[in-house]
Amino acid sequence: MIKKYSSLIAVVITLAVSYTENAHAQISGTEAYIKGNYVEIGIAGLGGYEGADMTTGPVPAGMHPRSGGTNFFGFVANPQMNGWASSAYDGDFFTPGSPENGWGIKIGSAGTTIATNNCEGNHEMQGVITSYTYTAPYYSVDWEGDDTTGGANLHIKINYLLDENAFFYTTTVWITNNSADTIPHLYFYRNVDPDNNESLTSNFVTTNTIVDQAPAYGGSTVATVSAVQYTPFTSYFSFIGDTTFKAGFGGFSNRDAEDMFNGVAGYSQIVSSTNTSDQAVYLASDIQNLMPGDTSANSHRSTVASNTRSFHFITSFDSTATLCAVRSMQVTQVSYPELSTTSSAIALLGSPAGGTFIGTGVSGTTFDPAVSGTGTFDIIYSYSDSTGCTGTAVSQIHVADVTTGFAANAMNARVSLYPNPFTDETTISVGASVKLENASVHIYDVLGKEVKVVAANSNEIKIDRKGLAGGMYFYKLINNNQQIASGKMMIK
Repeated sequence: MIKKYSSLIAVVITLAVSYTENAHAQISGTEAYIKGNYVEIGIAGLGGYEGADMTTGPVPAGMHPRSGGTNFFGFVANPQMNGWASSAYDGDFFTPGSPENGWGIKIGSAGTTIATNNCEGNHEMQGVITSYTYTAPYYSVDWEGDDTTGGANLHIKINYLLDENAFFYTTTVWITNNSADTIPHLYFYRNVDPDNNESLTSNFVTTNTIVDQAPAYGGSTVATVSAVQYTPFTSYFSFIGDTTFKAGFGGFSNRDAEDMFNGVAGYSQIVSSTNTSDQAVYLASDIQNLMPGDTSANSHRSTVASNTRSFHFITSFDSTATLCAVRSMQVTQVSYPELSTTSSAIALLGSPAGGTFIGTGVSGTTFDPAVSGTGTFDIIYSYSDSTGCTGTAVSQIHVADVTTGFAANAMNARVSLYPNPFTDETTISVGASVKLENASVHIYDVLGKEVKVVAANSNEIKIDRKGLAGGMYFYKLINNNQQIASGKMMIK
């Protein structure tokens, strides 16, 4: 994310997943909403895409829904800076007509696993909003879910980061391979059919342009695709991806990330190519050789675990802001090791040097796990260059419980939970080599309150949802008064 003014650093406010709000952001039902001064976003709790269901989580007062007859709130923008005058702002950008907006993955090559989440009702990788934070001027929302389609075992985290004064926001995605097998190719896509100001003009057509690609794909900077309407005033939209992405346009209900990445089946990726049509624009990436324990990074974003890759892209609503967004791709942050609560404070490192770190447990350029406590923490690095543009890089630090240290992580490899998410019942399977004595599973809500205890009388522990509402929970497996495993579970 980039901006053109100085940042003010304030106290971090961490808001739990319930009905909570402040002047700018809110969790409403299962959905999340962010209200910036010039950009507003709704995030679907089940699918992790823009397109909050206003019947499931009503839109907060003071926001500007213009959905074109659907139930979704996606994103609207006011680059005109006119106080959201009744008709002189842009969007909703995709909700009129048949809303096409979402993301998905494909594992392997033709004919293998495809999973997609989008506004058409596909929720094959179900999850929940796990948290959001406010550290002026940044609003940050996290969504987490799992993909078990076709035998896959992936954990996916998506972070939405908005500067309240900006005309764009950054999406960072972490994908973790929890299977025992290498994934040679994992294709990811992000697509939308931009309708821009159809709600004002009844016109679904946009002029779509491949502005640039990464040098490895025939361009000069990074993947950028724009969609513009010119009446009743210029309305601009673009995706800007890091160097792992290709940009393209074509089709409508795009679902095959491999075809999108390779530019086949009618997709255009040639720099400067343009087409005026009612069609989708997209970004697509090929994550290669994702191995359990893999330490290589597929982009400049950090890894939170050795079997995790991350990448990011920007959604922009102003052509000038997009120029800065391209430059912001040079802002990086290193990978951080997993810590325990007894670990010493570590140095935070971002590039170019001289920027500002923001997050729980952060003081200046250090992170102290004794201050943060246990959990996974988003660290924001913000850097302003000589042109007045500011870029951000989001990284993660995981802090383990000192009472179990990293032994629990090793034990986790012998413990699995399936299905996850689940509707009525799930099973925690413990390896046969583990002898359980006086064992039990303790389940906690997102506020840390213990809500259920289940006796572990065998290595196949049945967990039913009785008494538990849908959402994210955490579990600990206690054996002979020692925690031997922990993890997350999601109830549909």
